[in-house]
Amino acid sequence: MVDTLTEQKSRGPSSTEALSLPEDADRYRAGTLTYTRMGLITLFLWLLWGDFCFTLMETVIPTVLPLKLRSLGAPNWLLGLFITTIPSSMNFMINPIVSFKSDRYRSKWGRRIPFLLFATPMLTLMLILMAFSDNLGRGLHRILSIWSGGLNPTTVILVLIGILLIGFQFFNMFVSSVYYYLFNDVVPKAYLARCMALFRVIGVGASSLYSLFIYRYAETHMREIFLGAAVLYFAAFMLMCWKVREGSYPPPPENVGGQTGFLASARTYMTECFTCRFFWYFFLSNAFWQVATCIGIFNVFLYRDSLGLTLNQLGKIGGIAGIVSTILLFPAGMLSDKIHPLRVMVGAKFLITLMAPAALIYLFFDFTPPQVLKIAIVLACITLPMNVMYTAAALPMYMSLLPKERYGQFCSADAMVRSISAILGGVFAGGFMDLMKTIYHGDIFYYRYIPLWTVSFEAISLVFLLLLYRGWKQHGGMKNYVPPTGREPS
Repeated sequence: MVDTLTEQKSRGPSSTEALSLPEDADRYRAGTLTYTRMGLITLFLWLLWGDFCFTLMETVIPTVLPLKLRSLGAPNWLLGLFITTIPSSMNFMINPIVSFKSDRYRSKWGRRIPFLLFATPMLTLMLILMAFSDNLGRGLHRILSIWSGGLNPTTVILVLIGILLIGFQFFNMFVSSVYYYLFNDVVPKAYLARCMALFRVIGVGASSLYSLFIYRYAETHMREIFLGAAVLYFAAFMLMCWKVREGSYPPPPENVGGQTGFLASARTYMTECFTCRFFWYFFLSNAFWQVATCIGIFNVFLYRDSLGLTLNQLGKIGGIAGIVSTILLFPAGMLSDKIHPLRVMVGAKFLITLMAPAALIYLFFDFTPPQVLKIAIVLACITLPMNVMYTAAALPMYMSLLPKERYGQFCSADAMVRSISAILGGVFAGGFMDLMKTIYHGDIFYYRYIPLWTVSFEAISLVFLLLLYRGWKQHGGMKNYVPPTGREPS
């Protein structure tokens, strides 16, 4: 088990163990848990190992499944349905329920780990069945053909994959939501930003290793990749759930009006999350930032088609930026721990918004591709530290501002608002591009208006973030912050 003072008391700590408690013990406490230095390091290792294997597992579906569907002759609309629409829809519907229940669940194993223990075996089973979907589909076709001889075996396989994907996404909602809430419950507040920075580094590392050494076999060894991801994830997560221990929690808060049942829970959820001005500042800042990034899918056309860079050049800029970001993430996390994630977020977003108009230079001047490459590198170097600070502070800001006892609930509410903003933002961003294309009669110059969209919505996001910062100061600020209850406007 992770070595904590809470656990030591239950088995009688020795004098050596007592001496291992740091002098600044308050920095090593998370709720009822108090860690030794080695205990905190061990906790980080188990959580980050779990995240490494979880990232690898989650990478398989969006990278391998499209190739699998294409090999079966699936149309493009079906790929979009399976890869985007189904997961997004299930996230919108299931995430709030799981998050709300997890916040209020109490057991000897804690309130997060039981959800992980329940979902992990079933999620693993879905991956294993998907690995054998061809064989299972053909066997199912032979059985069904007894009653309906006109069935196509490929159709049966596609339907089976769709059913397995729904099952996978259902159980993955438990894991992908609750796992990240666990960090906020067991990691001491003073080290949250550093832990989450390492979590980002591990995620990038896992994705990079997969891209470098595994993805090349996606078409020839699909079954082995699915099975390998399933086994690795199952072993890592079950072991992590055994080794990481949650503390004890106070009794869960009552529903609004003291009533029970689904309707009372839904009313409580809506009241606490969506009737408080402070939380709306939080949600809207994130939502408009999401809208600002929706147009990013067109950036490749801006730089390749309108400005003349090659994909190789863009790939090198992105790859080098990724490596540098990985190096800078941990120092940025330490900075967030030191001066508070919200302050880092405000500073980073202000500088990003201030620098964003620089990309509008392409509207007024025509440069040669070599000149564009130099400008792109300079802008990347200037904005990279700001983006790293923003990334390092984002999740710790959530953990610092949202009510800890209802953290999952408010995270899911934020996810709902961001999902809606992403759906609408994607539609309107495409419409904006079509409008500019019409104005310029199809000339690819219209792609140069992409930064205008980005700047506009980043500025709106910054306004709501500044309002959030003012609310944070009013609720106690750096030393005495207490989040509003969410049951009355604030």
